[in-house]
Amino acid sequence: MNGMKVGRRAFVQFVAGAVGGSLLTPIPWKLADDSAIWSQNWSWRPSPERGEITKLNTICGLCPGGCGITAQLVDKKRAIALRGNPEHPINAGGICPLGASGLQFLYAPYRITQPLKQMGKRGDANGFRPITWDEALAELNTHLNRLRKEGKPHHLASITGQRHSSMKDLWQQFCTAYGSPNFFLMPSAEDSLEQAAAAALGQPATLTFRLEGASYVLSFGANLLEGWGSPGRMQTLFGRWRHGEAGSAAPKLVQVEARCSMTASKADQWIPIKPGTEAALALGIAHVLIRDQIYDSDFVRQHSFGFDAWTDEKGHTRKGFKNFVMAQYTPDKVAELTGLATATILNLAKELAKQEHAIVVWGNGKGSTPNNLYHDLAFLALNALIGNLKPGGMLDTQPVVPLGDLPTLSPDSIAEKGLRQPRLDLARATPPPLRGNAVHAFLDTIANNPTYPIDVLLIHEANPAYCLTENRIFTSALQKIGLVVSYSSYMDESATLSDLVLPNHMALERLDDVIGLPGAPYSYYAVTSPILAPQLNTRHTGDVLLSLAKLLGEAIQPNLPWNTYQDFLKARVKSLAASGKGAIAENARVEPWHTLEEEPKSTSSGFTAAPDQQGDSQPPPAAGKSKDGGGDIWKKLAAGMCWFDASPRVLANLPTPSGRYEFACQALLSKNPSQGDDGTVCLPQFRPLPPSGDEKEFPLYLLAYSLMSLSDQYLANPPFMTKNLREDLLKGQSMFVEVHPETASSLGIKESERAVLKTPQGEIPVHVRLSQGARPGVVFVPQGLGHRAYDDYIRNKGEDANGVIEVQIDPLTGLGTVWATRAQLRRA
Repeated sequence: MNGMKVGRRAFVQFVAGAVGGSLLTPIPWKLADDSAIWSQNWSWRPSPERGEITKLNTICGLCPGGCGITAQLVDKKRAIALRGNPEHPINAGGICPLGASGLQFLYAPYRITQPLKQMGKRGDANGFRPITWDEALAELNTHLNRLRKEGKPHHLASITGQRHSSMKDLWQQFCTAYGSPNFFLMPSAEDSLEQAAAAALGQPATLTFRLEGASYVLSFGANLLEGWGSPGRMQTLFGRWRHGEAGSAAPKLVQVEARCSMTASKADQWIPIKPGTEAALALGIAHVLIRDQIYDSDFVRQHSFGFDAWTDEKGHTRKGFKNFVMAQYTPDKVAELTGLATATILNLAKELAKQEHAIVVWGNGKGSTPNNLYHDLAFLALNALIGNLKPGGMLDTQPVVPLGDLPTLSPDSIAEKGLRQPRLDLARATPPPLRGNAVHAFLDTIANNPTYPIDVLLIHEANPAYCLTENRIFTSALQKIGLVVSYSSYMDESATLSDLVLPNHMALERLDDVIGLPGAPYSYYAVTSPILAPQLNTRHTGDVLLSLAKLLGEAIQPNLPWNTYQDFLKARVKSLAASGKGAIAENARVEPWHTLEEEPKSTSSGFTAAPDQQGDSQPPPAAGKSKDGGGDIWKKLAAGMCWFDASPRVLANLPTPSGRYEFACQALLSKNPSQGDDGTVCLPQFRPLPPSGDEKEFPLYLLAYSLMSLSDQYLANPPFMTKNLREDLLKGQSMFVEVHPETASSLGIKESERAVLKTPQGEIPVHVRLSQGARPGVVFVPQGLGHRAYDDYIRNKGEDANGVIEVQIDPLTGLGTVWATRAQLRRA
């Protein structure tokens, strides 16, 4: 199948422009108008009294995107609207549908109003009984004290969904001080990207992409307009491209994926590739670049290792990346693997090579699942071939936000004993050689005869019972776990399966922070200040952890010395101020990405200042050298401003064995437990993990896709957003899957007919939507529907895609990867 040309149509559905800082997408306002009559009978519909209208700026905490928002309040005690802050540089007044619907999470009837204890059978939504906070903390403290007295602190585990927050660091500090190695984050593409950076660059790092300066963007599955990276950053960037405000002409965008997503529809060219073969295409393009000698030979010669054949420490000659790619990934071979025409591969390579500022980005949709390590390395190698890893290149690693180190841990003998135990994902018969955030492997080990049990599981701002791909792994593990504690704000699937619920303040009620923007080429820090006092009998989970540390006594508390979570954040901001790095962006005219190529200015106070691109206001003062211990910086951050540091990271003198970027990753030598060292184990390659199921029984592939208008992570889709879904996606309680007309015809299925979608993991009822934007032989199912918790406005609408998706464990990293699941589709 050849690449398909798609014109750049008017971009109105999801772009925030700079003109007036207004929201261009009609979704929130149309949705509010259309819902006015529909929602009249909602018992929980906010009906504010008349009063003084005020506005308050803060940072949205509903996702890690770091967008500035403005809340509209009545008498400072009732929130009635959320809008994008036009003075914030990340989103410049834009707001996504989730952010615009944010108040529905504040006033939702499925919020947990106070601590709960399950008095019946686990999973019985009617079995919970209210308890006081003192009772809840005392009960949890009893369990935690018992484990330590028995010398089993490693029997505690925790999972958090807060990856870009100081809560992650506080959780890790707590678990380590307690004596448990079993601390995990909810899965993300960042997990495998960090492993790829460790292998090729010598240390785990967050990879960043300078899309703002790109002239050509080749995207392998990264849904740039449906939640990839920071949604606010991406919508602002596309808006600037559309209006010619990005400093140069809009880049050519080529989207490689099996479905015509919104990103593909807005791209200049869509390449409908066979599912899961994107890495093969990347290596096929690399073959052409090398064959035609149109790669960056200076970078390869001076700054890389393993391009040509090399000799290892034992004196063995190893195959180099060049010879391996030339032999294994010819255009004809890759065309057969990917289902694309050979000419398409040749044209992509030539286009990529001739662009001075081309960049390759990749990811599965929003980037909520890890990738195959070898495939991440393939995309990284393609960027290296076009010179993107040299100083000033289009790909870099994100500078660390200088928040200072947490107190040096002083674990007691009990904690030391627990920390010497293997983390459960590594306590397998064949543990992965690389240690990563292997949540699936951890849960699978619990369910299948672990070396030791998990007696207490703490779940924070996460809903693995629903959000985890192949989520039956979680529910199976739950049967082997003693006490399950949820720190959710909402009665979601995981909270329903818990024994104890300690409700957190919801995002708009609590103080928190955002550390780094996914994919952004600068470091970023912001404070999410509450817009209202807590409405219910909830507590900040950070304060709950600090209270538990005190209850557990002197062995734990000195490692978490703060009285409140606010004290903890203020101490971090004080360290940020003392670092003397970065700057406070006080308005949208400060554009962090422009400072990458500019020298910082020196002000009379000695501060480093961010360049003002408009030249009509004073540059903002830097965070450093504050005379009041960071108090001024704290006030600005608490008022909805943000800190950034765009200092470029020079990828030189890397801590790899060679001191260079490594095409041949020496760290991977002899580390493939499943296939052994065949001489190419350290090279980027297309090595898909085979899906289960008989091809004759399951002749199709299933792929899940994400939408910006359908929340599929911790937060369930609010009613406003659900009301706005198309009827060929969700009609009543019936969900539609997308299938190409040719595929449907071969199965005898017509438009809108009922069908059954079956995989080796299970089956679900669906309706069928015929789409020319679906690759033949593939069934596309939306993520974010099919909840079995919450209330009537959310529960039982559609089916849960995660219940029929298969996860393959990467043998190198232990990470749960997802690319395609074998499936069958039959008439109901």
